[in-house]
Amino acid sequence: MKQFLVEFSVIVILFLILKIFWSPKVKYWLGNFVIAINAFVCFLYLYGIYINKISHADGFSKILLHSIVAIIIHTLFTLDNKKEIK
Repeated sequence: MKQFLVEFSVIVILFLILKIFWSPKVKYWLGNFVIAINAFVCFLYLYGIYINKISHADGFSKILLHSIVAIIIHTLFTLDNKKEIK
């Protein structure tokens, strides 16, 4: 329970900080950071499968999950940019 409260507090503090400094530039860099982290995690799971630390079923399901998150974030940015251009 203590760890949950600490993690929840960190999330709330990050949210408040981002709310203060939110701008298109921050949005751009944060979105790209999320995409990059998800792509990096996909490679880590592939490596885990390669060295037989993770089963194929677990690894590929997690790779699918993280790749879908990266694609969704990228799609949201693309749609948002198209909306700003019009």
